[in-house]
Amino acid sequence: MNLLTLRKFAHYLKQTPPLKLRSIYRIADNLFKIDINGDLFFVDLSKGKSTIFITQETLLCSKVYQAPFDKSLQKYCFNSWIVDAKVDGNNRILQLVLETKNSYKTSQVVLQAEFTGKNTNLILLDSKNIVLDALRHLTKEQSFREVRIAKSLLPLPQPTNAPILKDEGELFATFENNFKILKAKDLQAKIAKSSAQITQKITQLQYHLESLEDKNALENNAKKEADLGQLILRNLYLYPDFKGREICLENEKITLPPQAHSLSHTAQIFFENSKKLAKKAKNIHLQARNLEEKLFFYQKLLQMIQNVTNLNDLQILDSNLQKKSNIKEAKQKQKFFESFFIESVKVSIVKNEKENIALLKAAKAEDIWLHIRGIPSSHCIIHCGKAKISDIILRKAAQILAGFTRDCDENYAVDYTKRKFVKITLGANVVYAKAQTIQLKKD
Repeated sequence: MNLLTLRKFAHYLKQTPPLKLRSIYRIADNLFKIDINGDLFFVDLSKGKSTIFITQETLLCSKVYQAPFDKSLQKYCFNSWIVDAKVDGNNRILQLVLETKNSYKTSQVVLQAEFTGKNTNLILLDSKNIVLDALRHLTKEQSFREVRIAKSLLPLPQPTNAPILKDEGELFATFENNFKILKAKDLQAKIAKSSAQITQKITQLQYHLESLEDKNALENNAKKEADLGQLILRNLYLYPDFKGREICLENEKITLPPQAHSLSHTAQIFFENSKKLAKKAKNIHLQARNLEEKLFFYQKLLQMIQNVTNLNDLQILDSNLQKKSNIKEAKQKQKFFESFFIESVKVSIVKNEKENIALLKAAKAEDIWLHIRGIPSSHCIIHCGKAKISDIILRKAAQILAGFTRDCDENYAVDYTKRKFVKITLGANVVYAKAQTIQLKKD
């Protein structure tokens, strides 16, 4: 973070009458969205690459952060007035003095954002410099500046050499450029990482698909096993006490399976093998279709990931790849449908008719159902229950649905309604009522 740009921002924030800090939310592990008088600023406190940026793009998170620190931000900072803003000398530390008023008292806290290389932090302090909470808590063993609740925060020593100040230009233009730089560096690196992960899945699926046995070969082997079993039964009376490992019957040399303990047992094994091979031949097309559907899903997911324009959209798509974190979730791994998370709201889509039916049955009455109008497409469910869903989440879910739809036009309409107004007619076909429509343009 450029020191001179940070000073410019502090100067901008120190106004008369004071600006209002309406809200501050964490939308990624180290990324905060701050609403100041209706203008959005994004503070990235990632270690080694901290920055402030602005953008016209809508940045959504895959989950809602509800750690104690996030609740402290809400308690102390929401709807507060910025009565002072300054930089700590030559340190890249921005200090905002926030004042909140209610009918009983007026209180002040300091929101301190530290853009200090590998030791970035966001700290809440009271008027006596006592730590109220922090993004990163540090013990004495970790740092000479202990960051612990109810402990005094030591000042960071000033640099011994005066820093060289570089003017990056007009403040808001600089913040916009910071976002472009972040996209060019971080985004492309993370896209590459996610793409590699999905490409590996695609490669595995293609290998399994190409390794499937041929249906005709399976049927021929099933017939051969059955014929051998019949051959043994026809000649079984001739060898009542046979104990060998090989036998020649009607000019056919037969090797007994290792687990066979008699000729009659050998015949039984051949018949069982024949049934297994016949069943496998009958169902091999289902296995192939399942692999093809998974392959199509990951190919489309890869395409969407490679076309994302910001880190938060990437985080939402990546939420489908996250490993299960507990036993209960692990048991749900054998699921019928794929899911994503948009601001902690689960959004599920499916890959075929069977999964469409399963998803419709699993959805609750108040959940939101989506479907692309006029073309065959997967069903999509937003698992929200009675909770009110924002238009942003609806549009993002609709965009994800379109991304997995074959032959979707550039301009398309997505109908949505509550699940209780959707009735299954035949298979996965439905009729629905009380629907609203979102008009979208495919990226």
